[in-house]
Amino acid sequence: MKNKINNINRDLLKRNEYLKMEIKKIILKSIIQNMNVKPNVRSLANKKINGFKKISFISKQNNNICLKTGRFKGVLRITQISRHFLKKKSTVGSLQNIKIKAW
Repeated sequence: MKNKINNINRDLLKRNEYLKMEIKKIILKSIIQNMNVKPNVRSLANKKINGFKKISFISKQNNNICLKTGRFKGVLRITQISRHFLKKKSTVGSLQNIKIKAW
């Protein structure tokens, strides 16, 4: 239970960090692409973008997180629950229309 809460809190912190840095990145990218700005200002903007943390980029966001257990790996996209939770609930028989065939 404690691990689940830690994983979800860590994911929320990453998403908040991404939202904070998104506006700054858009402004700096527009400065870099603007040819009317002096080259030294453009190079400083490029250095600032390169100095951002990895978690402030969209490609580093993890959208697959289990709603019940908080796991990041082995999450089914359709149900948003992990394969471990699905196996546990299906062996008990608490999920309708789901039968274990190969487990």
